[in-house]
Amino acid sequence: MQLVYKTEDVRGVRTQGVRDAVDAETALRRLLEGTGLTVQRDSSGALAIVRQPAQRSALNEEASTVEEVVVTGSRLKNVFDAATPVVSMEREALLEQGYMDLAEALQDIPGVEEAVSLSNSQTATQANGLSTISLRNLGENRTLTLIDGHRTVSNAGNKNAVSLSTIPEFFVDRVEVTTGGGSAVYGSDAIAGVVNIITERNLDGVRARIVGGTTDDGGGDSIEYSVGAGGRFLNDRLYLMAGATYDRQFKLRATDRDRALESIAYLPASNTVTTPDRSTNIAGGRFISGRWFYDETGLKPNMVTAVDGYESRPNGTLVTPRDNLNGAAKFDYALTDNLKVWGQLLYSNVTTDSTREPTTVSNSTTFGVNDEFTVGRMSRTLNPFAPSEIKSAASSSGIDFRRRVVEVGPNLIHNERETIRGWVGIEGVLPNDWDWKLTYGYGKFSGEQIRGNTLNLQRVQWALDSERVNGVVQCRSAEARADGCVPLNLFGVGSITPEMADYIRANTYYRPTNRQDTIEGYVSGTLFELPAGPIETAFGFESRRDHTQTRTDPLIQSGLASSSFLPEFEGTIKANEVFAEASVPLLADLPFAHRLTVNGAVRLADYNLDSVGTTVSYRAGLQWSPIPDLRIRTEYARAQRAPDTSELFSPPRDDADSVVDICSGVTATTTGTVAQNCRADSRIAAAIAADTDGTFRQLSTSIKAPNAGNPDLFEETADTWTLGFVYRPSYLEGFEASVDYFDIKISDVIASLSNSALLLGCYFDPAGADNVFCDTITRDETGQLVRILNQEQNLNETRARGVDVAASYRFDLERWQVPGTFKASVNYSRRLELSTEYDSIDKVELVESVGEVGSAKNEAKFGLSWYDDVWSVRWSSRYIGDVVDSLEREQQAIEMGWTDPLYLNVDAYWRHDLSVSVKPLRENPQLKVFGTIKNIFNNYGPFLPDGTDSGNSYNYSSAYGITGRAFTLGVQVEF
Repeated sequence: MQLVYKTEDVRGVRTQGVRDAVDAETALRRLLEGTGLTVQRDSSGALAIVRQPAQRSALNEEASTVEEVVVTGSRLKNVFDAATPVVSMEREALLEQGYMDLAEALQDIPGVEEAVSLSNSQTATQANGLSTISLRNLGENRTLTLIDGHRTVSNAGNKNAVSLSTIPEFFVDRVEVTTGGGSAVYGSDAIAGVVNIITERNLDGVRARIVGGTTDDGGGDSIEYSVGAGGRFLNDRLYLMAGATYDRQFKLRATDRDRALESIAYLPASNTVTTPDRSTNIAGGRFISGRWFYDETGLKPNMVTAVDGYESRPNGTLVTPRDNLNGAAKFDYALTDNLKVWGQLLYSNVTTDSTREPTTVSNSTTFGVNDEFTVGRMSRTLNPFAPSEIKSAASSSGIDFRRRVVEVGPNLIHNERETIRGWVGIEGVLPNDWDWKLTYGYGKFSGEQIRGNTLNLQRVQWALDSERVNGVVQCRSAEARADGCVPLNLFGVGSITPEMADYIRANTYYRPTNRQDTIEGYVSGTLFELPAGPIETAFGFESRRDHTQTRTDPLIQSGLASSSFLPEFEGTIKANEVFAEASVPLLADLPFAHRLTVNGAVRLADYNLDSVGTTVSYRAGLQWSPIPDLRIRTEYARAQRAPDTSELFSPPRDDADSVVDICSGVTATTTGTVAQNCRADSRIAAAIAADTDGTFRQLSTSIKAPNAGNPDLFEETADTWTLGFVYRPSYLEGFEASVDYFDIKISDVIASLSNSALLLGCYFDPAGADNVFCDTITRDETGQLVRILNQEQNLNETRARGVDVAASYRFDLERWQVPGTFKASVNYSRRLELSTEYDSIDKVELVESVGEVGSAKNEAKFGLSWYDDVWSVRWSSRYIGDVVDSLEREQQAIEMGWTDPLYLNVDAYWRHDLSVSVKPLRENPQLKVFGTIKNIFNNYGPFLPDGTDSGNSYNYSSAYGITGRAFTLGVQVEF
């Protein structure tokens, strides 16, 4: 046997710590199957990769070994360990533990958080149906997602975000998550870290599976069908693989969960609740501020919202239904023993359909590109449909109204996202064993969104301005009559005829497109030898072009549609980059210096953006093993993220947010700066005076929250530092542990202030609610919050600090005459800080998030597993420490002297899962049956109603989920 590679730390390949699945030795043996290579231990216990006598060509050895075992975060050859932590999730865990998609699977790794999912984007305009993650809770756009080490196109028209649902789990071999700044190696966006999705490359034969899922309390079923085939041809010089996956996630309705139907709203200003929580926008219409209204029995006086209001919850959606079709194909062909061409193609078509409550319209409904128009009041003298009771009660300015136009139908949002990703490359071996690689990457995302049963607000305005002439009801405007105007009757349940509904109905489209082109190349190899070992280096370049274009329906462009205003825009970002990387062994095999290695990388990037220009990213790390069992690692890195196309070029584009009005609950006697500033608004003061119990109440938490780009944005810069150790005692084989501290400080962070921060900045000002924050807030004539503008800007700083701890112990049970292998593991994350600084009116504000829902101080994942050649059983537990709904509310409670603030303190949460797989036929080990029970004890998490910062109208937070106990059962066969 011939020695290929040897390292005492090869046990940490792909992990630099602890993985969730198999140990490194087993993983290496599996990777090397069929390559002519194997793994063995020498007399010191170190692992070595050795070549067996039967050899394949030099190129195929390289493709099957070195490329597979190089750790994510480096392009260096023959380097097995890096100074930054890497956590891996293996194929078995991805495929057999009942995950909906890759994003849900990765959230079981502490430090990986949910960004957008099917359970938190039901009402989102553009994010609906996406599935993304956020490392360290620093945002999806600061997490660089790679596929086989290559950049990939964004799946959204309004941000740089890769939806992991477009990458089928069935074709994934493993996913590696590297935390810390990675811009020096991979370029812009790698602020919080890198997620590298490594696809299957050794499928030999045919593999197929079917998996079904359901929930214990009903609803939210799922089904998946997958098939793939691969093999080597032409004397093993050609490898081909292709496959397809179709999966469907069925809708989880609000009516499927009793909790979601509890009608309650929290009023944070007064620490009280409203129940039942209903809307004033009713199907028959509410007029003259509720003095008159219609229900199914006809016209009635003095509407009481809690009794007569509209209950929207029964028609709600908790998990958006999704249809997902994915395809994959790849090839590689050895032209010679030292030259190979390869290619890979991924196709995805994701379709989601959402249903929302019918549109509402009122006299204060605004429209136009800048909301410059208002529907307005109906004439009390000319309107031919208004009854005498309402006409006599109306003021001279006309009839005010609120009406849910149920006759038009429920809002329908159909999203279809098609993504094509492809790479072709050529690679080979140079003299002196240097590798080279040249790759072209192409990606295109095309979206088609159809929004049905919305309103043409210009037509609504025309149709409401009607009169009776010679016994004929007609629209007053000649322009309206030329448009075919049908007078609109809002008075009563079912008063809108099909002809009226057809005239005001609007079905509109929105079509975003992203295209990415990349060319990258590099060489890597040994520069020269030092006494402690070879200096490994890599040098390369990358040229990248990202282009975004959006096209919208003319009715949306004109601002006349009731659906969110989405402007047309396009922009291009180009970057040309060069980089270098090196690893230098300084000492080896000396007392207290079993190994001492330094590594570094630098990348220069030149952008076509005047505000960015040229950026320099770099990193330097050190690894020191005083003894073979212990490795201490540290790294400092500077990383940059240039603004993306939407952040730079997009005009204000509407989005629908759920926002709690800081003034909701204020009364005439409520004390404090906020209450005083709220009452200073004459519209809010009038609403308080008119209310039966003297309280200003928010009628709907759903508002317009348009996001706007900023052409003056420049790059954000992150300084990251990690320090930790890996311990693998030789006296306890199978045990390994790691502890790592991280500190990420992002300067000039690109972000828009949150809605709550803007509201606080406006109303918490002792000088009064008249400042730059107030300029972003719009209220209607009744004081209701209707719009908050969120514009991107370079804020002062965001910082994240914490500690990650991981440990696992694996041992064979044969010593006790018990078959199989046992493994126990724990991954723990302790957040120390997650804060953002920005300039307020007269000081620098610090907004801290650690300790809130979604950013718990303590999170952990525990696992116990047993497996042999036939069975595999795994119990896993996820822990989220106690948190508060909002640190701002906690401070408010202290200031107000509330001893028991409602829905503020959230207890620690546990979720337990069980997965089992078996190969039932010993004569056919390629047949596998597997199943899972997720959330065994049916823990739904905290009750967080509408009005809390982290809850919603259905009384849950997606950080804990809403499905409850769920089951999956699957069958996989290979032949």
